[in-house]
Amino acid sequence: MSEHGRHLLALTDRLNGTESYDQAAELVEGILDPVDGALERLADFFEAAGEKAKESDADDGFDLAQDFEEAAVDIRRLNEDLHLAVDRMRALTPPPESSVRGTHSSAGALPTPAPPTNVSGRRR
Repeated sequence: MSEHGRHLLALTDRLNGTESYDQAAELVEGILDPVDGALERLADFFEAAGEKAKESDADDGFDLAQDFEEAAVDIRRLNEDLHLAVDRMRALTPPPESSVRGTHSSAGALPTPAPPTNVSGRRR
């Protein structure tokens, strides 16, 4: 695995280990910040890769540059689509304690049937 892949995996592990939505939102913000977030930097990377591909005199260099530039646009569009995600993550609340423990309550339980009786009305 590459160094960058390891960093992203470690970030994912940190996100999975958060104990609050505020902590999770802070990590998400590091990815989605429109100025310095990882997605913005990734878009910059693809733009630079496109410029590097244009330096080639080969026809495929131009096509590759176009692919990289489209990737940069797609990543920025994704970042724009998720612009409210950090605030939405912070607004989440944990489920109420009662729903965490289970959904069965005595109010919704079916009554326990009485033991059968014989014809004389006595219980067996």
